Amino acid sequence: MNLDATMWLDFQDVNSTNEKRFAELGVLDLAKDSTQYTDYISPTARKKMNESSSLRNVQIPVIKDQQVQVTSTPGFVIPANQEESAQYAFVAYDVFSGFRHTPALYGNNVIDSEYAVREKMKNISYAMGQRIESILATVLEARKTQALEFTTQVSQGDGTFNFNATTDTLEVNKAAQKETMFFNFDALMKANEVGGQYNFVTSRAGLAIQKAQMAKYGNANEKNLEALGLPNAERLYESGTIIPGSNIFNGFAVRDGAIGIVENFPFDFREGTEFAGKKWSISDIELPFTRMRANIYVNNEATNATALVGSGIDSNMIMTAFQEMAMWQRFYVVYRYNSDLSTRVNDIVKISGLTS
Repeated sequence: MNLDATMWLDFQDVNSTNEKRFAELGVLDLAKDSTQYTDYISPTARKKMNESSSLRNVQIPVIKDQQVQVTSTPGFVIPANQEESAQYAFVAYDVFSGFRHTPALYGNNVIDSEYAVREKMKNISYAMGQRIESILATVLEARKTQALEFTTQVSQGDGTFNFNATTDTLEVNKAAQKETMFFNFDALMKANEVGGQYNFVTSRAGLAIQKAQMAKYGNANEKNLEALGLPNAERLYESGTIIPGSNIFNGFAVRDGAIGIVENFPFDFREGTEFAGKKWSISDIELPFTRMRANIYVNNEATNATALVGSGIDSNMIMTAFQEMAMWQRFYVVYRYNSDLSTRVNDIVKISGLTS
């Protein structure tokens, strides 16, 4: 069996026994699903980001919020009201891994060679997904809103919303986590002029109560479901990266398009370069767990691999060959422009569900 980028085509449908456990990568899933709404990145800019080298930035132009002068005196003294423009660029991140495979090692082994390769591919792509998840969580933390008003207006009875200005976190007490939580959150964001469709990513089982509320109301019931403001289940994500601590849940509420991912493919991978048993390519499909197409490099070399055997000299390994595959995810994390996170409400909200 030779290593090749097309192996990922078959990987999706292979079932196997593996001790490794795979937690939800909800932050990554949210960012990937949100990417389709990043319309502030033009198709031209997106293509440039797909192909740009690390020495070039793709600048995104923006018109800043304008203070317009309005008077009550008509005449030839006309306010200039000149707009102010700016531009911003995004950071490219690299997540890299791979593996070396020596087929001869399995000639005298109870483990099947092809099985071993596929299990390594699964474990490695998951570990890469975890690294991407961590990067995205860091970006959400850095881009979270530092201002939020009108929490008093959406608090009711013993259910309260409070924006903690010290931690920049919207704290929802236990009573407010009832079935109207999402409706009140929507009202809160509309009042802050950043309304729209929001997605929620929380620590594991963080929204279990809310999901139960959503599930128990069918079409024929006494509840007005529209009044509850319940989101689709597809908008609720869980992540093993987010730790609840002493809270019922911690996480983020993120408006569609507030974060996204744009992949980058360096020159030789785009060109499909082949040289002396080495091959550069781009995977035909998104890798599992990373949910992105990867830059794939494969290499074949002759070697003495006897050192891989724990004891004795395996004659299969004296003059043999190894194959290696590298997977390189290079991508930009994109987000909407905000000239001052400390004073202008942003559409990424850090949120915690309290236990009391």
